[in-house]
Amino acid sequence: MSEDNKFPPPPPPDDFSKTTPNIRLPDDDAPQSDWDKTNYNFPKQPAEDEWGKTVTNIKPIDTSGSDLEKTFYPGSKPPSTPEWGMTEPNINVNAADIGTNPDDFGGGQSYDKTTPYFQLPDAERAKYQNLPPTPAEQAAKKEQEESAKGGIPTWAWIAAALGAVFFFMIVVLAVVYFLISRDASFEVTINNAPIGSTILVDGVPIGVTDESGSRRLQNLRAGDREIKIVHPNFDCPVRRVTGTDGEKKPALDAGCTAIAAKSTDDCGNIRFGEDDKAERCYNSALDALPDPFTAEDLVKALNILIINFESGKSDIPPVRLAALQKGANFIKKLPQGIVLEVGGHTDNVGQPASNQTLSEARANAVKTALVKFGVADSTLQTRGYGAAKPITTNDTVDGKFRNRRIEYSIVKK
Repeated sequence: MSEDNKFPPPPPPDDFSKTTPNIRLPDDDAPQSDWDKTNYNFPKQPAEDEWGKTVTNIKPIDTSGSDLEKTFYPGSKPPSTPEWGMTEPNINVNAADIGTNPDDFGGGQSYDKTTPYFQLPDAERAKYQNLPPTPAEQAAKKEQEESAKGGIPTWAWIAAALGAVFFFMIVVLAVVYFLISRDASFEVTINNAPIGSTILVDGVPIGVTDESGSRRLQNLRAGDREIKIVHPNFDCPVRRVTGTDGEKKPALDAGCTAIAAKSTDDCGNIRFGEDDKAERCYNSALDALPDPFTAEDLVKALNILIINFESGKSDIPPVRLAALQKGANFIKKLPQGIVLEVGGHTDNVGQPASNQTLSEARANAVKTALVKFGVADSTLQTRGYGAAKPITTNDTVDGKFRNRRIEYSIVKK
């Protein structure tokens, strides 16, 4: 016999349609869906439309009688203070509280102002009731009471006090002025001093003479005062004046005379920094002109003066105004019809366009001064040359100094 006959044949294939899950179904006679039958050992689930109503499987503690009307779970501790975040606002605000009419916002619709109203427990609410008034509230209440009684409000007292203090200060200042300042000094005026001269009182500079050569000296301390007039090319005597409190002294004449060129002055060789020397030579040359003089003689003397303008500026230094005033007196003596040109020149430092503009401005400034001193406007014309017409080299300081000049020439005879 063959060994193969000892083994049983394979079992027939399973019929899965007859198999059922080994599930213990709940003892419930109610009909169940297929889904209910596939839940293993789970309690019955709510119907399909009840999922949105699931609740926590915790038995709540009914606290509906408390002030907070809250529900706490077992084991939780009640809060020691009110849970502000869990209170609900009870809002109902009158439209009048907003302070305006509904029509103020475009009309037609009322926008009420909402203000939260919180209900607190009695114990907590007592903390915020019957609070003492603040200082500001006390002051406001006091003012209202005084106003109701017809009394003077506090602000009126304060205003009256400030007014009294202000009036007292005015009185004090008036007394100081009339009893001290007004009569504690005197004044005097200096006339006929060189234009641009510095005035010193007891060695202290207090000002410069104006274009008329005058200076009013005020608030000089009573007593004997020393007055000096300082100009590099004028000799002015020292003046002494004695004044009493509140006195106005008669005007003093400066009595200055021009300083002539010194024997050591080389008027043909004027170097950098010798502006005062150039003015002395200029004054001497004008004083030496014959009577009558020619336009050529005058132009030669006028061209000796050096006006050393500040770098990049066209303002005439005050100390040179006296020299221009003297020159104007001679120009006015020229025969009618003669026209002089006031030419402005610079050195070669800077841009050509800037130098051109600067030279024109300086020439115009000199003409303006001469006209102010009495020269007819038609007698003078101006022109700026920039650095185009140097009279010497620009390679040295002295050369640049001489090239920065005002030069007169005859345009019409």
